Amino acid sequence: MTGSGHPRPDGPVGDIAWRPAALGVVVIAITILPAFLTGALGVQIGDDLGLDLAGIGGLYGVLFGTSALFSASTGRFVQRRGWESGIRLSAGGTGLALATLAVYPGGWWAAWWPVALVFACAGVTAAISQAGSNLALAESVPPHRHGLAFGLKHTAVPVAAMLGGLAVPTIALTVGWRWAYVAAASLAFATMVSVPRRSGPAPFPRREQPPSRRPATPIRTLVGLAAAAALAHTGLDAIGAFVVPFAVSVGASEGLAGILLTVGSLAGLILRLTSGYLVDRRQHTGLPWMAALLFIGSLGFLVLAAGGGTFLVVGILLAFAGGWGWAGLLTFIVVRANPDAPATATGIANTGKYIGAATGPALFGYLAERASFTLAWSLACGVLLLAAIIVTVIRLSPSGIQMADPPSERNP
Repeated sequence: MTGSGHPRPDGPVGDIAWRPAALGVVVIAITILPAFLTGALGVQIGDDLGLDLAGIGGLYGVLFGTSALFSASTGRFVQRRGWESGIRLSAGGTGLALATLAVYPGGWWAAWWPVALVFACAGVTAAISQAGSNLALAESVPPHRHGLAFGLKHTAVPVAAMLGGLAVPTIALTVGWRWAYVAAASLAFATMVSVPRRSGPAPFPRREQPPSRRPATPIRTLVGLAAAAALAHTGLDAIGAFVVPFAVSVGASEGLAGILLTVGSLAGLILRLTSGYLVDRRQHTGLPWMAALLFIGSLGFLVLAAGGGTFLVVGILLAFAGGWGWAGLLTFIVVRANPDAPATATGIANTGKYIGAATGPALFGYLAERASFTLAWSLACGVLLLAAIIVTVIRLSPSGIQMADPPSERNP
């Protein structure tokens, strides 16, 4: 038995049910594609239909804001129906949204609000996917691998950004931007049909917790982590949405800008995996590393605020690696510190993610469109630096985060 009451698996690799674990990661990337694909294709859509940066930022806000509103109710739905239903429904719903965007008339795109309605529907499916993914990972991955599992889950966002970036030179600039939505919709429907039917008990069933259990971490500490997450997401979601238009504005070709988005996303993906691996191996709280990554991300945004130019690639790599590398750590920290109330604790901390994701791109797009990219990147630099300071204060506080005992030594 582990310290959290789960059965100890026998092998180091074969103990993971790979199909549900993989689907739990893939569906997150699928359901975030409407946002990142639209951001990456912003130049082409803007040239054809007049959608500006503020409009793109507003669409991000609609998607993530709707996800925040429906997060609790969709979580209860998935808990009753199972992760299979959650992933199947979210992938299929996202496929319909992407297909709709592919065939929307130009006048509807220019009007903005019909597109916003599609993004609102995509926000609901994104909320369902989060609950389905969490449940799939909880039931298919043993506790001593949760750090890597959460890291893998959070690589889905960089993967979605990479796919958006690759769509620019490979699809949008060759056969047209609408076909990028067609390809993404096909991927979503393929994910939907690949979800199996439940054929037996979960490999690692979770303990049933009394609904009145309170988190072990003080509420003020969880609120502090939520505030740090809100500030950090204000910057990190903005770079995924606007790095392509920014790179083009400082002289990069549209194809190169898409490649830069892909490379930056890969850097964020690698850091998220590395962070998950390290906390599994070392079993430390992860807060110092989380603060360090946020600080590195702020330096990247500072370089971009200087205008890009020669240091464009450096700024993008630092901003993506630092700004995106910490997300899995937050989930791991809160779950490990609150083994008797993980859902309640992560619900509080994740509120900040939703707030930052809903407001950050919209604010960034407004500043970039009405003022300058320099001001927008400077704001992103400042909020990530403030988030790093908050995490550092929590780390140094004696009553901040008290981690539960880590799993015992692995069985041979």
